[in-house]
Amino acid sequence: MNHARVRGRRLAATAVTIVLAATGGALTTLPATAAAPAAAQEAQQTTVPFPRNADVVGAGPNGFLSKTRGSTPEFRWTWYADGSSVVLPGATTASAAGGSDLVVTVDRSAPVAGRVVRVYDLSTPATTAPAPQEVNLDALGSGYFFEGLAGHTMLLGKREADGVKQYAATLDGGTPKPRWVAGSAGLDCYDGHEGWTDTGSALYECRLEQTGTEVKVLVDLATDTTRWYAQTTDEWARDGAVSATHVAWREARMSGGRAVHGIVAYRRGTTDELWFPSDDDLSDPMYLVGSWMASGQKAHIESSTYAPGGDNPTKRPFTVQSVETGEKAALLTAFSSAVAGPGGSLLVRGGTPEQGEGLYRISPRADGGRPDVELVASTGQSTVVTLSGSVTPKTLTGDEVARGVDFSWDLSRADSEVWLTLTHVLSGQTVRAGWSAQDGPATGTPRHLTWHWDGKDLEGPDWARPARNGEYEWKLTARPDEGIGPELVTTGRFTVTRPAAPHDYDDDGTADLLVRDPDGVLWRFGTRPTAPGGSLADAGASRVGSGWGTYDRMESVGNIAGSAAPDVVARDRAGVLWLYQGTGDRDKPLAGRTKIGAGWQAYNELAGGSDLTGDGRADLVVTDKAGDLYLYRGTGSATAPFAARKKIGGGWGAYNQLTATGNLAGGPAGDLLARDKAGVLWLYLGKGDGTFASRTKVGSGWGAFTALTAVGDANGDGRADLIASNGDETFYAGTGNWSAPFKRGVSVSLTQDSSYNSVF
Repeated sequence: MNHARVRGRRLAATAVTIVLAATGGALTTLPATAAAPAAAQEAQQTTVPFPRNADVVGAGPNGFLSKTRGSTPEFRWTWYADGSSVVLPGATTASAAGGSDLVVTVDRSAPVAGRVVRVYDLSTPATTAPAPQEVNLDALGSGYFFEGLAGHTMLLGKREADGVKQYAATLDGGTPKPRWVAGSAGLDCYDGHEGWTDTGSALYECRLEQTGTEVKVLVDLATDTTRWYAQTTDEWARDGAVSATHVAWREARMSGGRAVHGIVAYRRGTTDELWFPSDDDLSDPMYLVGSWMASGQKAHIESSTYAPGGDNPTKRPFTVQSVETGEKAALLTAFSSAVAGPGGSLLVRGGTPEQGEGLYRISPRADGGRPDVELVASTGQSTVVTLSGSVTPKTLTGDEVARGVDFSWDLSRADSEVWLTLTHVLSGQTVRAGWSAQDGPATGTPRHLTWHWDGKDLEGPDWARPARNGEYEWKLTARPDEGIGPELVTTGRFTVTRPAAPHDYDDDGTADLLVRDPDGVLWRFGTRPTAPGGSLADAGASRVGSGWGTYDRMESVGNIAGSAAPDVVARDRAGVLWLYQGTGDRDKPLAGRTKIGAGWQAYNELAGGSDLTGDGRADLVVTDKAGDLYLYRGTGSATAPFAARKKIGGGWGAYNQLTATGNLAGGPAGDLLARDKAGVLWLYLGKGDGTFASRTKVGSGWGAFTALTAVGDANGDGRADLIASNGDETFYAGTGNWSAPFKRGVSVSLTQDSSYNSVF
């Protein structure tokens, strides 16, 4: 082990500015505050106030010391007798505690930085801090530095030629006289900041220089006698605690090839080790209250690792466990700080739902039973965060989502970490947002939170796709910054609805292309408008499934089977027609196939997706080898999706491509595009009774395309559009004008330059 590294880490922990001494005695007895409903806790106040946004850093029989959080903390001593308090001058950095009415500050200013300490006697209420006794450590000898207090004993470290040794000096108003208490030739005791009690005991971490063995050394300061305890290496052992009856520390040990965390404990005066496995982190502080180990997760430690919407675990409560029986009990919801108090007690800044936030005294019982808990000072704050109001949607149309949606919530507490998740229920896709406690208004005031959802798909911002239809759930979680209250969890749901789109296979309101590659794998390629009414862009691809090479004809036919999503029909080489119902699920847009019927090899062309009969259901038209045109009216039934065929025309053998476009030109029903063998494209306007008006020439040169796919309104301008494919794609935006139904084509890359032999 690198001893220099260990010593540097340990000594850094002892750069302490304020410490309370321990003298014994009991806290002034105050009545415990009666339980109150959460809503009434904010107004609740005990006689003694505890500063908000502060931790406890010391406690004696007549008062306690608090330290506000932040870069310029305020150290305030408050007396139990009347709730009066004074601010200690010149106290500006870290702190530690003991258990008496003595407060020691260390002067960190130049030129005496760390060399001068001031001792305050705060046993009697006063309007200003009393004059301190000033002690110059240099006058005590070379190399001394302040480490802590136990009783009226000041703990000092000293750097010597063969390592760090530990000394003690009694504070009795005269010049302190250091005496050696731990460390010797070959034994380096480099940490006097682990634990001490008001009964006059201190625990040190030491190292045998010759062997590298790490030990804990317990010193009885009344007799200056010591007791050694073996520990694991410094990498695995952590700071400990000591009471009048026990000594303990956290440790990790290897078992079965993995590190097991736990607590090592000894009854004082015995050599029998007691081992208690623990799920707590080694860095979490632990304390002793008589024969009970006390521990929890400090709130400000977890807040520093808070990630909005991330994996933020529920805080562990402040618990105790008996060394003697193993019994466990949760005493407080959680805590932010704790210090040793007189009579072997522990003073904890924490809270309960019943009594709110403040300073709690945890005291050992003479019979060794579960420690007593009493509220002795209150912040006047409720431990519970409540929701006083919210503005959230219930239903949203596609247009509303496209404009973005505003949410808001009103919380009873500003000093809370808050995170939000919004989840699309069907897909499970989620987005997250978060607000830190530090970004809120003043502590103790309500908080108004706002969040704007841009209405984009939750799967990711890369494609900026519109949000999918369906049900959404939002979940707001608020956790008090101090961690001493239960989390507020509130949820709500809303639905995004849009009219069904004929080529929308993932339910996001935009058109999709289905593409089969040369290996027979079917893919779904999403599209998105580059601007309202503009062209199209690629919006990502997902694999639908394999085995599609068995089909010689595939067609997107709209909703023919009664579900909200568009369906697909596919004809195999034996002439059997199969139905694949749409699911609306981006990852699995088509359900398993259902047989429609045989004999479909008689047809050359199939075109579906338009409502040709005006009954609100998509229909299918086909041409046979004789050139006759037949109508298969959609039924809406998954088991029998088409009615018996009806002949509606002849002479259609001239065409080698039929495309059902929906309402392309503003007429009463769906329309039909037909391309002849010369590459001329013709428009047949539907009459709404399953027949068509005379054809109108759209234009020539369309023979260069291998597929014409009517995708409905793809660019968001309310008009049906067309995508022409020949290995690349060309987008033809609809005009709504039957005589010139399309704008000039625009080259687009919607299939990511993939190879395919069928697109529909």
